[in-house]
Amino acid sequence: MIDGNPQLVIGNDRSSTGSFYTAANPLHVSTTLRQPLCGNSEGWGPINSDLADFTPCFVDVPVSITAWWGVVMGAGALWLLLKRREPQHVPKNWHFYAKLVVLALLLALTATQAILQLVSNAQLYIADFRFWANVWTLASLAVIFAVQYFEHWRSRQPNGVVLFYWVFFIIAHGIKLRSLVTREVFRYHLPYFIVITISVALAIVEFILEYLVPKKQSAYDTLGKEDECPFEYADIFSVLTFSWMTPMMKYGYKHFLTQDDMWNLRERDTTKTTSSLLEDSWGIELEKKSPSLWIALFRAFGGPYMRGAIIKCGSDILAFVQPQLLRYLISFVDSYRTDQPQPVARGVAIALAMFAVSVCQTACLHQYFQRAFETGMRVKSALTGLIYSKALRLSNEGRSAKTTGDIVNHMAIDQQRLVDLTQFGTQLWSAPFQITLCMVSLYQLVGNSMWAGIGVMILMIPINGIIARMMKTLQIVQMKNKDSRTRLMTEILNNMKSIKLYAWNKAFMSKLSHIRNDLELNTLRKIGATQAVANFTWSSTPFLVSCTTFAVFVLIDDRPLTTELVFPALTLFNLLTFPLSILPMVITSIIEASVAVKRLTDYLTSDELQEDAVLFQEPVTHNGDESVRIRDASFTWNKYQPNNVLENINLSARKGELTCIVGRVGAGKSSLLQAILGDLWKSQGEVIVRGRIAYVAQQSWVMNASVRENIVFGHRWDPHFYELTIEACALVDDFKTLPDGDQTEVGERGISLSGGQKARLTLARAVYARADIYLLDDVLSAVDSHVGRHIINRVLGPTGVLNGKTRILATNSIAVLREADFIALIRDRTFIEKGTYEQLMAMKGEVANLIRTISAEDDDENDSEASRDDAKSPISLDSTTVDESDMSEIEEAEDDLGALAPIKPGGYCKLACPRRETSDEENGLKTKQTKEKSEQGKVKWSVYTEYAKESNLYAVSIYLFFLLASQTAQVAGGFWLKRWSEVNEISGRNPDVGKYIGVYFAFGLGSSALVVLQTFILWIFCSIEASRKFHERMAYAIFRSPMSFFETTPSGRILNRFSSDIYRVDEVLARTFNMLFVNAARAMFTMGVIAFSTPAFLTVIVPLGFVYMSYQKYYLRTSRELKRLDSVSRSPIFAHFQESLGGVSTIRAYRQTKRFAMENEWRMDANNRAFFPSISANRWLAVRLEFIGSIVILSAAVLSIISVSTGSGLSGGMRGS
Repeated sequence: MIDGNPQLVIGNDRSSTGSFYTAANPLHVSTTLRQPLCGNSEGWGPINSDLADFTPCFVDVPVSITAWWGVVMGAGALWLLLKRREPQHVPKNWHFYAKLVVLALLLALTATQAILQLVSNAQLYIADFRFWANVWTLASLAVIFAVQYFEHWRSRQPNGVVLFYWVFFIIAHGIKLRSLVTREVFRYHLPYFIVITISVALAIVEFILEYLVPKKQSAYDTLGKEDECPFEYADIFSVLTFSWMTPMMKYGYKHFLTQDDMWNLRERDTTKTTSSLLEDSWGIELEKKSPSLWIALFRAFGGPYMRGAIIKCGSDILAFVQPQLLRYLISFVDSYRTDQPQPVARGVAIALAMFAVSVCQTACLHQYFQRAFETGMRVKSALTGLIYSKALRLSNEGRSAKTTGDIVNHMAIDQQRLVDLTQFGTQLWSAPFQITLCMVSLYQLVGNSMWAGIGVMILMIPINGIIARMMKTLQIVQMKNKDSRTRLMTEILNNMKSIKLYAWNKAFMSKLSHIRNDLELNTLRKIGATQAVANFTWSSTPFLVSCTTFAVFVLIDDRPLTTELVFPALTLFNLLTFPLSILPMVITSIIEASVAVKRLTDYLTSDELQEDAVLFQEPVTHNGDESVRIRDASFTWNKYQPNNVLENINLSARKGELTCIVGRVGAGKSSLLQAILGDLWKSQGEVIVRGRIAYVAQQSWVMNASVRENIVFGHRWDPHFYELTIEACALVDDFKTLPDGDQTEVGERGISLSGGQKARLTLARAVYARADIYLLDDVLSAVDSHVGRHIINRVLGPTGVLNGKTRILATNSIAVLREADFIALIRDRTFIEKGTYEQLMAMKGEVANLIRTISAEDDDENDSEASRDDAKSPISLDSTTVDESDMSEIEEAEDDLGALAPIKPGGYCKLACPRRETSDEENGLKTKQTKEKSEQGKVKWSVYTEYAKESNLYAVSIYLFFLLASQTAQVAGGFWLKRWSEVNEISGRNPDVGKYIGVYFAFGLGSSALVVLQTFILWIFCSIEASRKFHERMAYAIFRSPMSFFETTPSGRILNRFSSDIYRVDEVLARTFNMLFVNAARAMFTMGVIAFSTPAFLTVIVPLGFVYMSYQKYYLRTSRELKRLDSVSRSPIFAHFQESLGGVSTIRAYRQTKRFAMENEWRMDANNRAFFPSISANRWLAVRLEFIGSIVILSAAVLSIISVSTGSGLSGGMRGS
């Protein structure tokens, strides 16, 4: 007897009354266990058919699963909180206490449940599963209590394990409460019922407190930063649904987004972090005989990517659950055509299961995609950092093998190939996994007939292997063509002034057109044709598999091929279409990435500067101390060259002295300075340098920045010394004539300055650096004699600002030789005379002869120069700079993309943030670099029509016709199968096999053939034609642009248009349009079929269509601006990269490689700050649209259930189709 109810002891009563009451009491325990661990007479069930309810034992199974989730996962979450999160000083508040109080009450109520069970029958309940379910729930609540306690100080967002625990807890105990209500337990065991009811209510309250009541983020400010990405404090549900993107989507819907609206990157996504990871990983590989960039990338970024792969595995499994549920639904519908229809509740359960599976698959799929895209972003930024830092370390041999255009291609294309692979790479194992799941599911449906389909796939392997080899060969050729074009384009941009002066436009345009049209696009046509063949093999494979499987089934199996078999099998074949169709893209991507990795590996293993070429020591302190010493040293251009450039060199340069290196042109003066810098390969001897170096190259290197920024060059700003420097370097008068004074933007390579001005500017940079040793390469050759005398007196001579420094000057200027403390003559790769000016003139040797020869030449020149000096005004930029009338044709200055601004003169302290606010004094400057134009608002239809026109409208029309025809053939094949299966079902056999299989074969083969024609026309006649025309129009525009355009437009921006953007027009844009049109056509036909089979579905699809369109509109406004910001912020990366390559020696000499690497990182981060929300916005939209798709599935299933239950006569074939 339990609680005084005598009927509850009837453990084996078979009467209807006894059975009801025995089963109805969830606390009932039989004297003999009917099943292991279950003391209730109903057993494990799971269903009690009399009550249409779960059995009392089974109803505690979800409760136990939830408890074990809380114990195991909660323990893991607690460990992570304690080990990996530092506690913060967060005050306790009502929120904290409320959660713990509710949890304590739940603990007490759960203990009460266990006590009530023990009071009922302690001896039997100890061995009963239901009692231990409460014990495990107690343990889980204790663990969750600890997690929520420590979470208050160590986490800014609700713990994901805890949130899921409360969801599972509410669902599991809600099911249990429903069962208690169904069995009317409140009539005979009210205390137990009240305890369960209050427990569910408190769990709901706890969930609301944990999830819906947000934490006060201001209490966690020590963990955050300005403009922090909301992902950092998003909860698990926000992460799964990408709701953390909603604030930006709302803002972007109402405003045009700018770079200032972008969040900062997460620490793990910054270029500094990713580059460090890859550099460490690549360093490990370099210790091996054959370093592998693949392994280095996987070691650095493989962890998150593999976690995404595991999630993708779950998504794949869920995708193949749907056909099984569809089979059950078709069986349910068909049962209404018999005398024993299945219960409506079963159909509803199937529909809900299909909906739940679809939602879960969506969540898993897009979490995988997000991780894949994030990995691609990290790979991109890390490779950018690695390529850039390698460029600053390349030796002469490495630079000779890799031109600027080649290195730019590594960043623009090779890097992108690897980024693309991250999106497809998982399919390398996922596609075979999906195929395996499909075949296993097919075996359950059609038995051994499935092996016929496997045979077809095996036969296709060698064919695709041949295609893959062809694609790899073509990709290698194509990359060489791209290198040639980028190399030529770089040469054109660097020498545009000469091309225009000599009227070489047509010659260079012809050369560029040959490489582009005859080589690159011709190879692209071959790739397109090969891709079309690959698409045919893969698109026809699913059809051939289904055709052979059905044919073999009707021949060897006694069962009729009914709708219950056909449409689940057809769903599986459709699922098989994706892995088989994606495999060509995967193989193509792998081939492209393999070629890219080979090229990148060759580049990253290129020779670097000799590390021990120069020994750097602390600077000397007294005048006369030796600052530079070269002893018995010989140098070559690279370690593989046997002939020395310099040999048996002995030189000593001292603090406070001017050492001049003289010699005829090509004698080796510049080489000696490069040897001191460490740019040459030292084959013997030693070079010791004591102190910091400032270097002025013979070819002046000027950054695309203001004059002041070029002079200050990242050092600490000192106004007094700056004024002293520009006066000493004779720049004061020039500044007065410049449009914006020393704030004048000089353009790339100082294009708006004269040669003398660039020489004096780079000299001023060296002076302002306040180095210990100055290496000056013929700085006087580009200036007039009177300016040269000023520089000698105020900079180089004994009374100049550098009189206490070590100065080594390569020159043939007689005026400065007279001021020199030491002179060395170099000839035939070595020194032949050394000494002071007086000593060498007294010797009447080679130096004396050289000075007399140069003096005679100078006298002839001075006569002609004298007549010009009187009329010459101070050196001006009027002839080369952009005047006010031209400025109306050039876009507004770039002032809001701070990370992309030139390095400011405030030194390292000014570089704390990649953003820069435009100061008042910079507004209205006449010579500022033009801002890259970015459209705002929706993409105009004129852009699409222009692309369509350039693609050939007739070809586009034919492409669309073949696309629709292909989809029509596929749908017709489905309807033909429906008819065939219904005939088989009615007759109970498989009549007219030849006719039905023949027509089905014709539909399938025709659809595949149309796909080939569709692909061929898209690539050969549309995409390539448009690419050719767009490239020609851009090239003609460049050649016809005035020089003012090149003075204010970075060549990196132009090069980005001709490399990265043209790559997208060549290979990405057409593929994207094809995916858009194919999916749109597929969705249209699918909706049509569903509406035809279930007309009531239109009442659902119309409102869902409005929701769908509103999401699309909401998304497009933000996504467009993010894409534009991504594109605009990419150009400065190339501009900075190209600029750095032009001044590598200067950057290394000033030991500024880290600073320039930081600038590269910030420019990359500025790009990723737009790229990351862009890819996240795609996921935000996809999750919501696919949720609408899940509602469509649920609606179609429910409407089918309603239709058959009300006697409409809907068949399973109609439902399956």
